[in-house]
Amino acid sequence: MAIFGRRPSRRRTNQPAWMTIDGSFAARQCTVIEISEGGARLRVEDPQFVKPHFHLKFDRTSPGRACKVAWKKGDLVGIKFV
Repeated sequence: MAIFGRRPSRRRTNQPAWMTIDGSFAARQCTVIEISEGGARLRVEDPQFVKPHFHLKFDRTSPGRACKVAWKKGDLVGIKFV
């Protein structure tokens, strides 16, 4: 549980992952730079592909986790797990 004013601790990683949009077979690879129980920071090759809601998969066969974009800055995207 986070203390008021502090976010859950994040751990640095350099893990490949895939973003998928509901109802679409398209998947784009990204890199998870930091992750916590509530969200993550991603590096993406194509920021235009990132939609407000998508699934993040850590392997191509998993159902993934539903995500919501919290912010974008260049090729970095902050997400919240929903």
